[in-house]
Amino acid sequence: METSFSTLLVRFMIDIAILAGAPLAVATISGLITSFFQAVTQIQDQTLSQTVKITAVVLVLLVFGARLSGPLMTSTMHVFEEFHILAN
Repeated sequence: METSFSTLLVRFMIDIAILAGAPLAVATISGLITSFFQAVTQIQDQTLSQTVKITAVVLVLLVFGARLSGPLMTSTMHVFEEFHILAN
């Protein structure tokens, strides 16, 4: 199977987008919910939103980290297996 460098680069970019997209989506949603809560209760603490986002991202990475990094690890192993073809 002929694998080009550009094909591998596109595959890695898609894997990275999936890996970064899930925590980013969770941080955005949790920040939005926290902002609504702060607006309704008139809490003016600026660190509350950041604390909630950091906690949510850490929980997502702890729970789904292995599943999210699986495709990236598979692509990396594929590159190392096909390195002799790519080097030519």
